[in-house]
Amino acid sequence: MKPILILRAEEDALRTAEKLRHIGYSSILSPVITIYPTHAKAPIADYDALIASSAKAFETADEIESFAHLPVHAVGAKTALSARNKGFEPEIVAGNAEAILPLLLQKYHKPTHFLYLAGRDRQSFLEDGLQQAGHIITLHEVYKAEAAQRMTQEAENLLRENQLSAALHYSKRSVEIFIELITTAQLTTNLRKIEHFALSKDVAQPLERMQLSPYVADKPNETQLLKLISEKLQERS
Repeated sequence: MKPILILRAEEDALRTAEKLRHIGYSSILSPVITIYPTHAKAPIADYDALIASSAKAFETADEIESFAHLPVHAVGAKTALSARNKGFEPEIVAGNAEAILPLLLQKYHKPTHFLYLAGRDRQSFLEDGLQQAGHIITLHEVYKAEAAQRMTQEAENLLRENQLSAALHYSKRSVEIFIELITTAQLTTNLRKIEHFALSKDVAQPLERMQLSPYVADKPNETQLLKLISEKLQERS
């Protein structure tokens, strides 16, 4: 079986590569983004609750211990685990922004002031939904993601030689960066010769705009994505 291309930030990519190895697949890493902490200080205010939509929020935030008294709500099981590793115990955990928003609105009927640990590049669905319901959102941008200038030479060569079986896609922004890099390297045609697996419908959108047909996980988590990969690649073999 040809290797699978992983485009996540390096630390995440290494974890995914290990999971793929355990289910019998080799992989090639070519991170298209690098995560950096901003070291920003949280605005001082009387917050009622804390929200995070990425594990990176807890991994990169400085001095968040001062918010340990707040109710914490997390998008995704990985975010919840990261919160626990920092001494927080999430009250509401849901798989994506669309799932957690109604749960938050059900819990908080009166105007509430949320501190939102976030990255500089993010989808605004959650904050928009809370604000439209009359809540106050203070953004605390604790990390940023910088785009790679090119793919690794190994990944580029394998794609050019049609020696990859698939590519994994975990975020819409990383897909957009990947497409830019592929276009610059004049490898768009080769992109159509491998399978594409996306974490969610939102992540799949840039691929679909290129008339590709990515497989999309039933639920936006890595367990479901890896299960999908096993099913579809086994069908091809």
